[in-house]
Amino acid sequence: MTYYYLKTLHLLFVLIWISGLIYTSGMFSLAGKLSGDGNNKTRQMAMNFWNYATWPSMIIGMITGMAMLHLRLFHLADVWMQVKLLVVIVLVAFHIRCHLLYKRVRQSSSQDAVISPKRWARLVAFGATFGVFFLFLMGLKDSFQWVSGTIIASMTTALVGFWLANKT
Repeated sequence: MTYYYLKTLHLLFVLIWISGLIYTSGMFSLAGKLSGDGNNKTRQMAMNFWNYATWPSMIIGMITGMAMLHLRLFHLADVWMQVKLLVVIVLVAFHIRCHLLYKRVRQSSSQDAVISPKRWARLVAFGATFGVFFLFLMGLKDSFQWVSGTIIASMTTALVGFWLANKT
């Protein structure tokens, strides 16, 4: 029973984490298009969400995931879990990279240091691809075709997302 409570918390906080990656990048993309006071207000809203929702969600999601894995170590032998753990490592690296960009934006007061809206839009697409990947992986992990379904959904999201980002 403990496992299912942990699983519910894990899914909730991972969803908030990935949503935070997408939302914050989208807010910075919007801030790059705005000028004046709205720009600072939008940046501040994005940073608040980043600091008070995205970071804690990542930490709680990692803790609940490790606790679930501790309760069911036999999942380490499953290929889907190995793929998931590898992608979690990449997602954490992406999170840290975004954090460094956000710190740079927060500390900059000049227009020269502002990152282009197109680059932020690409980050939104990258975050959305992670979200779709995890949803399909978790939904199809017991299916025979989980590999092809997850790859097709993730690649479609990435292609559409980056196409839209380049149109910005």
